[in-house]
Amino acid sequence: MRHSKQVKEQAAARMRAGDQPLLELAREYGVSTNTLRTWLRDSDARARAQDSAKRVATSLSREKYTSASQRQRLLMHALEQSPATIIVTDAEGRIAYANPKFVETTGYTVSEVIGQNPRILKSGETTSEEYRQLWKAITSGKEWRGTFHNRRKDGKLYWERASISPVFDADGKIANFMAVKEDITEFMEADAERRRTAAGFHAVFAALPTAVILIDGLGRILLANPAAEEILASPLPQGARFDSLNLRWMDADGVALTGAEHPLVRVLAGSSGEHGAKARMGIVPPTGGVRWFTTIVRPVALPETHEVAALLVFSEH
Repeated sequence: MRHSKQVKEQAAARMRAGDQPLLELAREYGVSTNTLRTWLRDSDARARAQDSAKRVATSLSREKYTSASQRQRLLMHALEQSPATIIVTDAEGRIAYANPKFVETTGYTVSEVIGQNPRILKSGETTSEEYRQLWKAITSGKEWRGTFHNRRKDGKLYWERASISPVFDADGKIANFMAVKEDITEFMEADAERRRTAAGFHAVFAALPTAVILIDGLGRILLANPAAEEILASPLPQGARFDSLNLRWMDADGVALTGAEHPLVRVLAGSSGEHGAKARMGIVPPTGGVRWFTTIVRPVALPETHEVAALLVFSEH
């Protein structure tokens, strides 16, 4: 069970108060006592950071913002408190500064990376040509944006979205480079899982021996498997209107169906009920002849938009 930040802060406050045994609190929140102690440490760390920020802000508010030292202190505070990883290198690409978020993300201490090239983090997945293009862009005065699949000190891989920009001195020459990076590992792993799931679905869908077609509320084909194209003897491209196909339909008695009488039209119009329609139908494909099927048409709510679509399943008996 995942707990919100508010719940964790509430539990930390109750632990500070000391009015209830830790074991009872653990049972109440459904976690271990070690987890409760972790919540308390995290809460204390946030409180210290907020207190530090308040002290700095109060101090800064008492001084004039026009002074160079004031601006420098304000900038340093922003870098140190940033939730993004920030690296500053010299003009040769050697690390001159790394903020606390860098240490948290990579596992390297600042002293270990000062003077090093940021490529110490490389996993080997970024090619030399890509690094060359990056260097070419920033040394010509341009910003570079992209992603890296880097390696932490402990060997674990992680994804970063980075923006690297040149920093110019008073004479307009490049003096430093600044990289601002965001850890997007969780997003990339979730995206990879979605793609794996989608690939698995499409593989199963394509292998189905039964003809299946998904049609949206405007009568356009969203999905059609190879079995459907084979049975209907027609290509079924995504986006094509189903009523534009060169097909003729007949009811169980062999009487030609008009467009309005087709079960698909009734389902999309919402007149067939939540269970859709089932009928014995004949189809005359472009190649001629009549093929008979048990046709099932069911209403389907599309994900995210929840728009009504229709699922057609043809079983040839």
